[in-house]
Amino acid sequence: MDIGQILLVLAAVTVGFFAKGVTGIGGPIIAIPVLAAFMGVEYAVAVITIPALAANAWMMWVHRESASSVRQYLIPLLVAGAVGVVFGAWILVTANEDVLALALALFVIVYIIWYSTHTEFKLSEKHATRLTIPVGLVGGGLQGATGISAPVIATFVHSLRLPRAGFIFAITVPFTVLGMVQVISMAALGVYTTDRLFAALLAIIPVAFVLPIAMRLSSKLSQRTFENVVLVLLGVTAARLIWSVF
Repeated sequence: MDIGQILLVLAAVTVGFFAKGVTGIGGPIIAIPVLAAFMGVEYAVAVITIPALAANAWMMWVHRESASSVRQYLIPLLVAGAVGVVFGAWILVTANEDVLALALALFVIVYIIWYSTHTEFKLSEKHATRLTIPVGLVGGGLQGATGISAPVIATFVHSLRLPRAGFIFAITVPFTVLGMVQVISMAALGVYTTDRLFAALLAIIPVAFVLPIAMRLSSKLSQRTFENVVLVLLGVTAARLIWSVF
C-alpha cells in the first residue's frame, strides 16, 4: 500500500465508523462505497469486514441489556443470514466487478430513499415474525457480496420501532454474526491477501479511537441532523460508484 491508499482507508473508516458510533449504522455503508470507488468492490469489502466485525461486537456488548426485547426475531434471522452470507461471498469472487459496483450503488440509493421516507411505519409482530427468514437470507447475501447488509436488516429492525438501545443491539447482533461468517467464508476463498489484511488491521486503529467518542456524543447531537449528513455522504459515494462504471 502507498501512503495515498493508507490515508484513504483511514479517512473512510474514520467517517463511516463515527457515524456508526452515533446511529448504530453507517460504518460499512459509508466506508465501502468510498473505497470501492477508488480501489474496487472486492478490495473494499475485504478491508472493511474485519474492523466492522470488531465495531459491531463492541457495540453489541455495550447494549447487551436490551437482548430480551428482540430475542424472538434474532435467532431465525441469524440462521437464515448465515446461509445467505456463504452464497454472497461466492458471488463476490465470481461476479463482474462493474455489476457489483452498480448493485452496491443501487442498494445505497434504495437505503437513502427508504430512510428519508419511512419515519413512522411500524411492522406488526405477526408480520415481523414471518419476515425474519427472508430478511436474513437477503441481508446475509448482501453482506457476503457487498459487505453491507444494513439496507435490509436496518430497514426491518427500524420498522419494529424499538427504543434506541434496542435498535442498536438488534442490528449489531446480526451484523456481528454475519460478519464472522463472512470473514471465515472470504478467508476460505482466498480473498484476504497480505496487502488487504494489513489494511484491514490498520483500519481497526481509527475505529478504536472514534467509536467510543461517537457513542458518548450520540445523546448530545441532533439525530435528524446527523442522519441528513450521512444521507448526503451516501448519495455522493453512490454517484461516484456509478460514475466509475460508466
